[in-house]
Amino acid sequence: MTERGADREAGSLAVDDLGSDSVRAVYRDLLRFGPRSRSELTSRLGLSAPTVTRATRELLDAHRLRSLESVVRPKGRPHQPLDIEENLGPRFIGVKVTADEIHAMVTTVRGNALETLVLPLADTSPETVLTSIATPVAALAEAHPRLTVVGVSLGGRVADRRTVLSSTLLDWSEPVELAAALEARLDLPVVVENDLLAMVHGLHWFGIGRAYRSFAVLTIGAGVAIGTVLDGRVVEGHTRLAGLTERLPVGLDRDGALLTVGRAARTDQVLARAREAGILTAEQGVDDLRRRVADGDRDALDLVRGLARALASTAATITALVDPEAIVLGGETLDLVRAADPLFEDVLRTDLAPAQRDIVVRDLSGDFDEWARGAAVIAIQEFVGPDA
Repeated sequence: MTERGADREAGSLAVDDLGSDSVRAVYRDLLRFGPRSRSELTSRLGLSAPTVTRATRELLDAHRLRSLESVVRPKGRPHQPLDIEENLGPRFIGVKVTADEIHAMVTTVRGNALETLVLPLADTSPETVLTSIATPVAALAEAHPRLTVVGVSLGGRVADRRTVLSSTLLDWSEPVELAAALEARLDLPVVVENDLLAMVHGLHWFGIGRAYRSFAVLTIGAGVAIGTVLDGRVVEGHTRLAGLTERLPVGLDRDGALLTVGRAARTDQVLARAREAGILTAEQGVDDLRRRVADGDRDALDLVRGLARALASTAATITALVDPEAIVLGGETLDLVRAADPLFEDVLRTDLAPAQRDIVVRDLSGDFDEWARGAAVIAIQEFVGPDA
């Protein structure tokens, strides 16, 4: 067993130690917000000047920081900004698990992608998923020295960033000690998180969410989920299910029963309505629906207009409740919503209070890069520590 493998604490592998709380605070601030001088760090972090000096010296000696060129000021001594050492710094792997694929990404400590692998998933049994994660991670670890932590995200309930309590997506009804099992195979520290929460953390730390103190993320596809950041904090809720249950009402169905966002927007539900309406045959799927929409099929367009209205209603409800600066849309079927443009934004802004109608709407790409990067970010947080 390696030295790292021998160093286990509370059932998990130890992560490389950055140092004291003050050292972590300095490093985390520079990591997330870029170069600053020691005096700026002192002011921002509420630490004393000697504490910041000691912390930065320790990080410089460990080659975790680098000094940039001095900045001359009209008055006073020049400022010498400091920044983290990204190119020579630690590496992280983020793994996004879907029902049929494994997306693995190597990143720097700032979440910048260095290499990505996508492999098929033969089935969703815990043993197959475990092996299918470990195989690409081992290959990437061999190719990228200084690998520090592995982050894994999947659709399901996760406890303590270690145990998957259940996953409808993977058909797991019993707890799976995924982090411990992967650590035993990889000899690396592993953290596990719900995929939507991981992506929201990634957007908040290094993605488009950095521009906003408050924003909401809506994703549609095999599952439907909502994530929110309020005043710089990711909202998880008492049971860590805030926004993840698909149960937010968006109206009534044709029979007068309550229509939830899950029933309105989940891919299997959209396809069921398309087949019921004769738009698709029983054998046809999402790509066939996309072709129908692209060909201007009236019934297919009516279907995606209903999807756009349901998503807009969801976004309006979230905005009414938490008043975010921006709404971020994502998921593998977002293109269907956008095929009905400008309906989503028209409905959203009509349903909002006048003061909220300038809300920013942003789209994520339809691939899984942001999801894999989110998994890497929870690994980065394990190394550097979450927001204080």
